[in-house]
Amino acid sequence: MAKREVRAVEMVRKIREQIAAQLVGKSDEEVIAFFNAAGRRAQQRAAALRARKAAAAKRRPALKAKRK
Repeated sequence: MAKREVRAVEMVRKIREQIAAQLVGKSDEEVIAFFNAAGRRAQQRAAALRARKAAAAKRRPALKAKRK
C-alpha cells in the first residue's frame, strides 16, 4: 500500500478560510446560527452512519450462518 501524505495544516487553513468567507459581514447571531446548523448536520450524519453500521453488523452473522 502506498504511503499517503496528509497536509492537515493546509487542509484546516483552507476550510477555515472558506468558512470565514461565508461569514463576512454576518451578525453575531447569524454566525452562531451558522455553527449551530453545521453542528446539527454533523450530528445527523453521525447518527445515520451509526445506524448503517449497526444494520450491517446485524446482517453479518446471518450471512456467516448461510455460508456454513
